[in-house]
Amino acid sequence: MINPMKKLLLAARARDRQDVLEVLRLSETVHVDPITPEQVIVPAALNESIENTRKVAALLQQQINSNPAGKLATPGTPSRLVEEAQTHEKTIPVQRDMIHALRQELEETVSWGNLGLKDITWLERNGLKIEFYRGPRADVGEIKAELVSELTSSGDLALFITASRQPVSVSEKFAQVARPAREPEEITAEINVCQKIISEQEHALACIALRLTDIENYYKKLLNRKRLVEVETGVHADEEIFVLTGWCPIDKTGELAAAFEEAELPIALDFGEPVADDVPPTVLKNPLWASSIQPLYDFMGVVPSYNEPDTSGLFLVMLTVFASFLIADAGYGLIVFIALLAAYKPLVQRGADRNFLHLGMFLFGGTTIYGLLTNTWFGETWMLFSRYDFDPGSASGMINLQGLCFLMGVSHLTVGHIMKARRRKPDVSLLGDAGWIMFLWAMYGVICQLILKQPFVMPFSFIMPLFKISMVLILLFTEPSLNPLKCIPAGIGAILQNAANCFSDIVSYIRLWAVGLAGGKVAGAFNDIAAMLPSLVFKVPIYVVGHTINIILGIIAILAHGVRLNLLEFSNHLELEWSGRKYDPFKEIK
Repeated sequence: MINPMKKLLLAARARDRQDVLEVLRLSETVHVDPITPEQVIVPAALNESIENTRKVAALLQQQINSNPAGKLATPGTPSRLVEEAQTHEKTIPVQRDMIHALRQELEETVSWGNLGLKDITWLERNGLKIEFYRGPRADVGEIKAELVSELTSSGDLALFITASRQPVSVSEKFAQVARPAREPEEITAEINVCQKIISEQEHALACIALRLTDIENYYKKLLNRKRLVEVETGVHADEEIFVLTGWCPIDKTGELAAAFEEAELPIALDFGEPVADDVPPTVLKNPLWASSIQPLYDFMGVVPSYNEPDTSGLFLVMLTVFASFLIADAGYGLIVFIALLAAYKPLVQRGADRNFLHLGMFLFGGTTIYGLLTNTWFGETWMLFSRYDFDPGSASGMINLQGLCFLMGVSHLTVGHIMKARRRKPDVSLLGDAGWIMFLWAMYGVICQLILKQPFVMPFSFIMPLFKISMVLILLFTEPSLNPLKCIPAGIGAILQNAANCFSDIVSYIRLWAVGLAGGKVAGAFNDIAAMLPSLVFKVPIYVVGHTINIILGIIAILAHGVRLNLLEFSNHLELEWSGRKYDPFKEIK
């Protein structure tokens, strides 16, 4: 459920501002809203420091597991360490680019051999003209010079060096080539220097990484400073008093008032009800099992609006069912479920989110049950019980699974319409919602008739009566009026706008079966590849890699298809826009 909020209005003496804000910070209950948002200004230098520190902390996380032997933590303040880490980070790619360019130069230079560039320079100073030409070996006689020598050759072409006191004469078959600027040994030495610099920079980063905790604490300090600046600049103040507004959960108002009484600060504190134009932040207050969906909300960045219904429990239940259809394999579900269960305590001790682990166990536990019901194990159909021989790959099995997808879809959308109707005031227009529910079921019958070619749960004889009754209810009660010329056009417009969506939304649930079928085919393909190999030494890697890839694809399918059915198809019928803002109380980030 969405926790009710109270609108807070606080006034206090200007000289007590810091003390008042400290009480608010320690209470960790008030979501502060700026009175004049355009006046909230965070210094650009602070924002830059926060971003730089965040990037450096992420960089050092990659260094933290390196061997600490022979390394000493770099001394200095966290801000200086951040600057040093940035310098080292920028130096490494520059040196790597230089190495890449030098290796290209070395590759071109090596083909010339050891030219003795110093000797060539000495000869040129003493009157000899040294030039290089590339051309056909057979026509070397067309080079007119005092000395002509072949350096290297490739097929019919060769590279020649000429030495002469007089101008060299060559035919058009030969092209003059510029000689290398350096010997290979010089280039190799420069590459070694660059590699040494990279090694030194990486060592310096590893030493700074030993101070990662200090840098992370500094990052939190910067975030707290930014939050304080946002709150301070968001209040309305004059010489005598300042005024602050925000939101407080209704069950925390007494706690906040008691905190100010204990601090003995003279303030005026008022808690009011939200009005029509207010947009209170959303606080979800659900039982432990339903809170397991919160990590997914955070990942997707969605928050229900304060005035919208909370569907967390239903979202989790349906996502579990959707995940079961999408992965559709008891073997996959059992392996991941057991792995999460075994790793649960160690991961929690390391700071992992319990809700995230619970969500994984819900999804893969449901997948295990579904796989047991469909006799699907690692892409194969294994009948564990002789009297239960359901085969998802048979014609009847596929029809049953497709029918379940359509039935689940129409039921899911029906629940959305019922929840939407419950939010409205009881009046005659609720008959219009009843009409849309009947229309959904009539469409469900049509879909079964078109795709399954047979009824599934609902007889085909119900289709036309449901269509007729639903049309009447929609036409007359979408916008109820005693004037038929007003209500009927509104009903016709609603039908034209939504009828096709009802059909496509129900059909959209077939993706659950289709993706699950595709995953089964992929698993079967890996099994067939492994079966062609001669021994377990070759088979086991194929099984492990193939099925691991398939599990990952299943997880992606949950995000791409399972979440979509909740956030789009279902939410559209419920008229849930996910337009809320998350409750973010003013508190110290720890």
